[in-house]
Amino acid sequence: MKDKLTIVKVSGKIVENPDALKTFIKRFTAISGKKLLIHSGADFASKFGNKMGVNTRMIGGRPVVDDNTLQLLTMVYAGLVNKQLVSLLQWHKVNALGITGADMNVMQSVKHVPNNMGWTGDVKQVNAQALSAILDSGVVPVLAPLTHDGKGNLLFNETDAMAAEAAKALALRYDVQLIYCFEKNGVLLNPADPDSVVAVLKRTQYKNLREMEIIKDWFINKLDNAFSAIDHGVKEVIITNAANLGNSELGTHIRPIVRTATEQTTPKRTK
Repeated sequence: MKDKLTIVKVSGKIVENPDALKTFIKRFTAISGKKLLIHSGADFASKFGNKMGVNTRMIGGRPVVDDNTLQLLTMVYAGLVNKQLVSLLQWHKVNALGITGADMNVMQSVKHVPNNMGWTGDVKQVNAQALSAILDSGVVPVLAPLTHDGKGNLLFNETDAMAAEAAKALALRYDVQLIYCFEKNGVLLNPADPDSVVAVLKRTQYKNLREMEIIKDWFINKLDNAFSAIDHGVKEVIITNAANLGNSELGTHIRPIVRTATEQTTPKRTK
């Protein structure tokens, strides 16, 4: 029987809000068993960039990562933000290790296509053995949104995809639950109503909500990654408010399709 592993991706809006972050850390530390944390940083880099004279250009909500921006993102996310999270976890008696994808060759990426995003990466390979070695030693990895290309270059990565790729790779070794934590209560039928949460989201309903443009923009990327994780062996994906982390009754749940014994044994008819 596989051990359970909980992978949590926390959004930058939570990380940059001191009160929300404290609540999240308490909820995260209460999760039993093996766990892994992946974080972004929202506007931290932009704020520091303005002070340092580094202006970040955006395309589709993602930064164009030129040489100066990559240095800034590395300093802020792999440095300040990552180590703040590690220190908060240590305060709560959780032995944590802050890393990037370059450390222990945890994640390799290729440049994002089209390549007008500069040093932006898409995960190509996850070193499940390296991550398992950390997890099985009782240490909690805290992964910053940076990887490497195997040629000496760092790449900045979108964290929803990083979390999904980590979950898919580790699903071969553990029973993985992937949780996306952000500032909303889950997938909402009415974006103006925080209580209109879809408790269980199926693929057909997701498709309909996209066609109706209830789900759009960056949230499509989050849900595409969630369904991809389910397709590759992840047991469950939960999308929830960071303050509700650990409450299994709340948030939006995405699960594999469970087929009945008849469906599994009855051959399909051919024309």
